[in-house]
Amino acid sequence: MFETLDKMMLAGLGALSMTRERAEKLFDEYVSRGQAEKESRSGFVKEVMDSADRTRSELEKMISDQVQETVTTLHLASQDDIDRIEKKLDQLLAKE
Repeated sequence: MFETLDKMMLAGLGALSMTRERAEKLFDEYVSRGQAEKESRSGFVKEVMDSADRTRSELEKMISDQVQETVTTLHLASQDDIDRIEKKLDQLLAKE
């Protein structure tokens, strides 16, 4: 039952903006409609928050991977490249 409620909640509200307070409020609405029992509130809220955290982590990784792929494709200089060039420039200037 929680799996279905969890999926509905995440689809409706969005995992990125889920807070513990909102999850508790949502659960209270389910209880008032007779769709959940009060005793299972803490389990529901924990499951919702864990799912939201996993979704956030997956999204962050996806964005990071995409940014890295884009930077590689654009052939932009990395910080290591810049550091290496600065070191060589310092060496050349020191010879003068």
